[in-house]
Amino acid sequence: MGLIDFLKGQNKLSQINASDEDGFVDLKLTITEYWQDQNKNHICKVSGLWKNEIVGFEIAFRPDMKTGIVDDVVDKSRFYKEGINIYSIGEPSDKFVKALIELYKLSCNYGKMNRKVCTTTFVLGGNPDNIKTEYIKTKVFFDDTEEKGFYSELFINIDLKNKVLELREKDPEYRLNIINILTK
Repeated sequence: MGLIDFLKGQNKLSQINASDEDGFVDLKLTITEYWQDQNKNHICKVSGLWKNEIVGFEIAFRPDMKTGIVDDVVDKSRFYKEGINIYSIGEPSDKFVKALIELYKLSCNYGKMNRKVCTTTFVLGGNPDNIKTEYIKTKVFFDDTEEKGFYSELFINIDLKNKVLELREKDPEYRLNIINILTK
């Protein structure tokens, strides 16, 4: 990418570090592309700036997810395996992991972002059938079966209409496990 192309791309992107409120690191990324695959999954390419570098990844939302709370009761059948998957897009994703380590104030080495990171997903708000027009709030669980020992949780919210993807911390104690699940 030449300098001119880089500068043009920066005009559309904002810094990813949205807040560090009450000890939580919450991030906002810009949805730069959206499409549906042959299985009707909603896929977004998300990007942002960390310092002067473009960071990002692709994220896919299952099309059959339903809101998990029905009549004020948690419907246990609405925890979706691979409800949201995160995909590396190469160098921008590796730089995203590096940025996340800095934002989380961790002192660890990082590797390349895994090609695919799966979650179990619970929809907290919004109707996923209307993902193109509604603000959808989810809670995702990484390694919820404890196979790798990296259990962690994160809120992922999407506002496709306004081209915003939010990553909101559930608990700062999950930071190292999130980095591990993204890279190991």
